[in-house]
Amino acid sequence: MRNIIIRITEAAQAIAMDFRDACSRHVSLNIGGDMPGLFVKVPFTSASAWVEWGTPHAGYGTNRESETELEFFLGTIRGVLSIEKKTEVAGH
Repeated sequence: MRNIIIRITEAAQAIAMDFRDACSRHVSLNIGGDMPGLFVKVPFTSASAWVEWGTPHAGYGTNRESETELEFFLGTIRGVLSIEKKTEVAGH
């Protein structure tokens, strides 16, 4: 009986760790440091966003670094919206 309880507990811990690892690929929260921020990658898409906030006032506006990235400034909040392009494989 005790072995069954231990195995169930170990299985539950393994499932929880796998779930945490799967989520960490899509969401990351950085608290502390000079510029705390949040990273989000939308599952099953190539879209992602990084938003950070802090004391330096960056002004208001947008800046397009490339056709796949858009940087925005909203006072003390700034961020980058990005859509990764699919690379084509030669011969397919």
